[in-house]
Amino acid sequence: MKNSVKAFIAVYAAILLAGCYDRDVVDHKEFDYSLPQIENLNYTKQANQVHLTWQIPANIPADFKRPLETQIQVVENDVYKNIVTVGNEIASADIDIDASKEYRFVVRLYGQLTDDAAETGWPEEVYSQSRVIEIR
Repeated sequence: MKNSVKAFIAVYAAILLAGCYDRDVVDHKEFDYSLPQIENLNYTKQANQVHLTWQIPANIPADFKRPLETQIQVVENDVYKNIVTVGNEIASADIDIDASKEYRFVVRLYGQLTDDAAETGWPEEVYSQSRVIEIR
């Protein structure tokens, strides 16, 4: 009796494990979309305003909707303050500051995949790696 119970459990476990085969895992391909970093990030400071400038690279893949946006995270005295979004591929921004404080600006491109490139289960929004500029 014990042997037949063990055999039944072994057959049942084999059936369960065979039923766990998932073709999606085998067919899975990696998310292969990325945006290049902005180039030539510079700033000028005048009184209580910082003027940031950068260049958007020419090698943006056709898989992204145009125009792209640039997002600037403003960090004041090591505390996150806000995000400034610059649309229409404009490559500059004026940001008001307190001249007595230290600032860090984290700048990156933001884009959305076209409908043809977007895949179910994957993000449609893509960020480039950041460039950082510190103002003391």
